[in-house]
Formats: sequence, C-alpha cells, structure tokens
Amino acid sequence: MPLQNFFQSDSAANEPRTLLINLGLVLILGQILVWHYQRFSPVLSNKRKFSRVFVFIAATTMLVIAIVQSSLALSLGLVGALSIIRFRTPIKEPEELAYLFLSIGLGLGMGANQRLITVVVFVVILAYMGLVSASHPNVLPPRLLVHLSGTLAAPGGTEATLKELLAAAEDGTTRVDLRRIDTEGPAFNATLVLDLDRAELVGPLLTRLEKVLPGSSISVVEGNSLD
Repeated sequence: MPLQNFFQSDSAANEPRTLLINLGLVLILGQILVWHYQRFSPVLSNKRKFSRVFVFIAATTMLVIAIVQSSLALSLGLVGALSIIRFRTPIKEPEELAYLFLSIGLGLGMGANQRLITVVVFVVILAYMGLVSASHPNVLPPRLLVHLSGTLAAPGGTEATLKELLAAAEDGTTRVDLRRIDTEGPAFNATLVLDLDRAELVGPLLTRLEKVLPGSSISVVEGNSLD
C-alpha cells in the first residue's frame, strides 16, 4: 500500500480493516506518548502508574468515535451518557491534563479516520515538548515544608525563639516563608516553607533547628508543589 494512500484512506472508519489499522496506530502512538511522558514530564506524581491509562484512553476514544460517527442516534445517546458521568480523580499537575487531552485527541483523530493530520500534529507536539524540556531542565532547588512542635524553655519566650528559629532557617536557604505559628502556654508549633540551595543541606538544617528548640518534634515534607 503506498504511503499516501495509507494516510488518506477513503474507506469508512468502522470497516474492519480500517478499524484494525487505526487501532494499531493508536496503540503504537499511545505507547510513544507513555514513553515521552515518563522521559520528559517534570511532574512529581507516580509517572509509571499514571501513564498506563494513556493507551486505554486513546483506544477507547477511538472505538467510541468510530461507532457513533455513522449514526446520529448513537451520537445523541453518547452526549446524554457523558452528561451524567462525573470524574472524581484529582489532577495534581496541569501537565498531566495536557497529556490526557493529547491521548484523547489521538483517539478522536484515529476514530474519525484522519490519520495524516493526527500523526503529524501528534509528532510535532511531542517534538516541541521534548525540545522545551531538554532546553529548560527541571533545576528547581529543593523546597521543604517543615513543621516544628516543641516546648519553650520559658513561657513568654515566643519572640526570642522565633527570631532564633528564623535565623537558623536562613542559613543555606534562598527563601524562608513562615506559614503558621501556634502557641499555648509553653507549647510552640511553627510551619515554614524553605528553599534550599542543595539537598545536602537538609541534615545541617535539622541540627540547627533542634538546637533552637531542644526535644522538639520536626516533620519535613517535600514541598515543590507549594507556591
């Protein structure tokens, strides 16, 4: 089959031969999308687990479009069915939503038997995203959410303790953001967001904080998703 005829098929999208060819393209391009997401996406979620749905979404979308495009009744039924569906899965990163839309667009294009435009746009988008990711690598400094809970040496020493705490946190950090303070008698709780120069400074930071509030409980959580 000539390459031009392959990409410009005039047969109906729901014919068995055409459907199998489009399905094969969806599976191949969907797997390329999975690889691209795992390789270039800077998101912090579980990439391997999340990317497994791309191929399923693309193939399912293609199947739905191939079935309903030849029947107005089925198209109207699909609109009614989708109007009652509610998706509850939270999308933590906007880039995850972009990849999901790309997988849906892949299924729509193949389901409508628009092979050439779908493949070209798909390749161009992935190439552009790959070049942008390669030229602007994710070099953000480590950001930590730090929570301290302890007892003041003497009641009423909140101001002095807070000054020492901020001074200890500023060493080796590019940003110190005090988010919350709770005091009740000698009990003292504070939450800070810190940008470190490098990850090796976490240990010295914890040592300094422990000296400010001896016997305190310190919780450190990765906070790159925080503003």
